[in-house]
Amino acid sequence: MRSPWTTDRESLRTRAVTFILWGVLLIVLGMALLAWPNLTGTVLMTIVGVFLTAAGAVLLYSAWRLRPVWGGLWVVSLVPAVALMVFGIVVLTSPDLVSTLVLTIVAVLAVIAGLNDLAGALAIARVFNWWWLRLLRGLLLVGAGVWVIVEDISGLAVVGVAAGAWSLVLGALSIVWGVLSVRD
Repeated sequence: MRSPWTTDRESLRTRAVTFILWGVLLIVLGMALLAWPNLTGTVLMTIVGVFLTAAGAVLLYSAWRLRPVWGGLWVVSLVPAVALMVFGIVVLTSPDLVSTLVLTIVAVLAVIAGLNDLAGALAIARVFNWWWLRLLRGLLLVGAGVWVIVEDISGLAVVGVAAGAWSLVLGALSIVWGVLSVRD
């Protein structure tokens, strides 16, 4: 059974599409947030809900594709996929219920995903020359998540611009990571 941290080249190639799709989703989100930084709460919640649902679907696809590589451990990767999809649907169906919590929850998810990337980067450092891109992506995720958690953020425009810029950078890193994992 292989490690869930994708520590070999074949596993990296298998996940390349996931990273590229994730990057495209982040870039689309970033462009939307930068184009309309003064979005109303409902519109912002709709965008976040669609993004989380789509991100969960991408992770679900990745988990399905990694079945042969991970063996029975692929089921563990269903947990974040289903959690993202369920949370995205809750945000879409009840935006008022979660609007006050969504930034903190997304920030916590960013920290968790960032820690996952940091661990994954260290695990693949032996077999992949561009491992530091995943490390950088993890640091950006953790940094952005911690910033949102500890700062008293006020003003939807500030949040929109910051989240948009962060999404563009993270999306570009994810796409480069996916392309390089196929080439390396």
